[in-house]
Amino acid sequence: MGFDTSYHPVDLALVEDRLLPYIAGAGADSDLADLVARAVEIRKTRFVAKQWALGALSAATSLGITALDSQLHVWGRPFFIVADTTDRVVEDTLRYLATPPDGVEALAHEMLARLDPALAGKVEPSTTGHLPDDAALAHELMWRMRLLRASGAALRAGEATVSDPDSGRTHHPGRLMDREVPFSVLEFAATLHPGWMSRGYTWPTRLYAEAGLDAAEFTAPEPLFAALRDAYPGRDWFSAPTIDENYMVGGFVDAAQVQAARARLTENRDALLRPATAEGWADSCAVDLTKIEETLAFAAHLGFAFCEATEIYSGFGGVMN
Repeated sequence: MGFDTSYHPVDLALVEDRLLPYIAGAGADSDLADLVARAVEIRKTRFVAKQWALGALSAATSLGITALDSQLHVWGRPFFIVADTTDRVVEDTLRYLATPPDGVEALAHEMLARLDPALAGKVEPSTTGHLPDDAALAHELMWRMRLLRASGAALRAGEATVSDPDSGRTHHPGRLMDREVPFSVLEFAATLHPGWMSRGYTWPTRLYAEAGLDAAEFTAPEPLFAALRDAYPGRDWFSAPTIDENYMVGGFVDAAQVQAARARLTENRDALLRPATAEGWADSCAVDLTKIEETLAFAAHLGFAFCEATEIYSGFGGVMN
């Protein structure tokens, strides 16, 4: 079993004030339209940035330029970011979030110049892949949330099934809510603040466990569903303090503990690398520790929480951050 892992800054105010009330049936069906419109623009910016990242990878390979680390610059940081300090990564992530799709080229050229001057004028964005139109993107972003909202309505009405309005498939509304709310809420939140992506067995709670260390700041991701408890009492919400299967959210760090989690990661970096060193993949693990640290830094900058997850992104599937 493979894992497409990711590390996420989590806007808990968004989750608690907008997303969970929507699932619980508050307001109108269109109440997330403003967030969807913003997410569509970010998705287009992400797509263009990754086209430049893929183009840079192709050119760097052809030219024998080794400064580009595909696991960091392409399938790692969101967008296309080349930076030598964590503070610069945070700053550049915010710049991309504020950049419309037609402004990405200028940022991409800046990143190429940082990577290697030899790439200047020799990189064309990849032409592989296709981005759907805005309506299709909006639909893609919202279908899980709409289905969960319908599931909540079915539970309140005492109905035994809920029908997916897109596929026509029927589901047990309670079991669907129990299993899917944390993942779906994180997936939607990540459209507004993308996470860092990876692949393998490199989520932080596992790295701590393999090193025999206490991941003290990490808990189960209960804040991603806790506000629904009163509306749907007695439910068996799917929640675990680490990752043990695909398509799930694992360890969660509350916003108040993010700085401490970042300090603990820095303090224990050598110890966290030892198991990977013994198994021969220390370099790859070191890159993932950098990604985790950068995500924690970004979360701390915005006052966000942090969590680990699987299958929000997939490099093999072309779903990139």
